[in-house]
Amino acid sequence: MPNAQNPNILIGASIPRSGHHFLADMMTGYFGPDLYYCEYYTLANCCKQVPCTRRGNFGTIYQKSHDRDFKLPADVADALYLIQYRHPVPEALSDRELDIKDTLGRPSLGYRRTRAGFMQWLAAKAVYYRRFHDKWMAKRLPNALYLDYAQLSKRPGEIMREILTRSGAAVDEARLKQVVERSGGSRGGGSETYKPRVVSDSPYFDAELLGALEDFVLKRCPAYGFSRELGGSYEDSALYGLILLKDQNEPLPGGGEGKRFKIAAKLAPDHPEVRRRNIVRMLRENHVTQALKRAEALVADEPLYAPGYELLFRVSADTGTPVPEAALTGNALVACSESAELLTSLSEAFLAAGYSVNAVAAASLAAQLDPDSEDIRDRLEAALSSAKK
Repeated sequence: MPNAQNPNILIGASIPRSGHHFLADMMTGYFGPDLYYCEYYTLANCCKQVPCTRRGNFGTIYQKSHDRDFKLPADVADALYLIQYRHPVPEALSDRELDIKDTLGRPSLGYRRTRAGFMQWLAAKAVYYRRFHDKWMAKRLPNALYLDYAQLSKRPGEIMREILTRSGAAVDEARLKQVVERSGGSRGGGSETYKPRVVSDSPYFDAELLGALEDFVLKRCPAYGFSRELGGSYEDSALYGLILLKDQNEPLPGGGEGKRFKIAAKLAPDHPEVRRRNIVRMLRENHVTQALKRAEALVADEPLYAPGYELLFRVSADTGTPVPEAALTGNALVACSESAELLTSLSEAFLAAGYSVNAVAAASLAAQLDPDSEDIRDRLEAALSSAKK
């Protein structure tokens, strides 16, 4: 039996929105004060070690990780790994609904709310699913339990019993039943019959993009064992173009013939990230005038896309050309609101165009992001002085 000198070590590697908190709540309820639960994402003084070095005298240790950087060790011999995963379509929608909440202290959601922003976000998710699959799913660990969200939702009691048995903990059936019932029984409000969510009911449902994501995960990640919920193909999709740009290890289609960017640009020619990279290429080839026109057009078409403003400010400064007034809007403030450097450039552009109040607003936001910058303070004083005049 495990004890403080020889504790259970449970290591969770979970795709987000795959039922980790549901499982953790049941674990906490079952083990009570004998469980040390480590969610190092929110602990300021975490040791960041696996297994935890600051666990104290606890009989069971349960560590959470989404393994986003894929550095979580998979070779802790005396640990039981709990690998949690979920079908990419409902997972993406659930994660999107959480990610897109506009709350105080969160970065601007302007561009992320656009379809282009959603597409970039899904491309990153596709790469994460593939890397998680290749590390944790393709070759299964003998000291691991693999927990599909749908199965955990349908059979929480059975899965908890299996975790307890595999970890060497005592199974108290009465306590287990009480914990499962207290946690809501099966996912879906305690109903005996688990009802998966209707994905088309989500306000973020996009059949084309999600169908391409699903097809990519099903074809590139067979060990998950997911079934198809939507139609669509990823091979000719704009989403696939962004996946190719995001993941340099993703094999090129057609046996690797051609250049990566050329293929991605053919698949997603109108996406702002592709257009941005085209402009950067023009600058490298010294086509400055053409790059300036393209940067102006990019900002006009995607007024919430911060990298577009970064390019426009850079090219304008390099050529001594004023930033076009058409780009100096309230959308520019929203787009640049996460970067003190961009806000400072925007304040200068506002001031040069005679928009003193907007210049003060941009410089004030920059000062909040970087209160120790003397340059930003100088810009703010200049904007305030101009506004007073």
